[in-house]
Amino acid sequence: MREKVAGETDFANVHYDKAHWEILQEKREKAKSILMVIPNLTPRVYGSIARGDVTPHSDIDIIIPFSIDEYQLLPVLENFDAEPLLMREVVQATPLAALKAVITLSSEISLTFPLVHLFPREHNFFRFGGSIDLEGLHAKTRVPGVNKKLKLVEPTPEGHIETRITRENASYAAKLLDITIETIYERIRVLERRDKVGRTGIFLKRTLGPDESFSDVLRQIEAMNPSAKRRISREK
Repeated sequence: MREKVAGETDFANVHYDKAHWEILQEKREKAKSILMVIPNLTPRVYGSIARGDVTPHSDIDIIIPFSIDEYQLLPVLENFDAEPLLMREVVQATPLAALKAVITLSSEISLTFPLVHLFPREHNFFRFGGSIDLEGLHAKTRVPGVNKKLKLVEPTPEGHIETRITRENASYAAKLLDITIETIYERIRVLERRDKVGRTGIFLKRTLGPDESFSDVLRQIEAMNPSAKRRISREK
């Protein structure tokens, strides 16, 4: 179920119990097992696993911040040959957004990488939610970021402090996350609107067949979808 945006005055000082720390450790170990076999691709784990505010149902979202050839992921994919939920998709969040490859490795693990170069504001999106690399996982680092409820999560030794992000405190969040304030404003606008109208925000989604490659499907999309073609053309 999609999480609702929090009220503008929401604030909490959250203390993690033993079960919470165990869930975080378990999910981070799963993330490490993937990042360790593709270190040359500079993978990162994104979202609650990086921030620390996990639940038993938290997904493990892994990102590679630049375009790659799918064959470079063979060391990862070979470990999931027996997983019946394996799925590959091309997604585009909006008509102007980058097209991305999303590989569902299991019921809780997905791996995403762009099929075109990301704009700086798109790199900011990952810093907005919080992300860490393999070194950060080994060091048990937790980083600040904003969750789907538009709450800024700031790690503390005992857990985290969470504050609802608004236009009034956007400059503080932008400085803390090292992103532009325009990125904060954009995410507030998008998530608040999504909360009101109930849309998923996905403009395009194409599931690949067993014998299709991401490059083949990207060419098909370019030929048939004018919006996607414009973004791909910028790449060229």
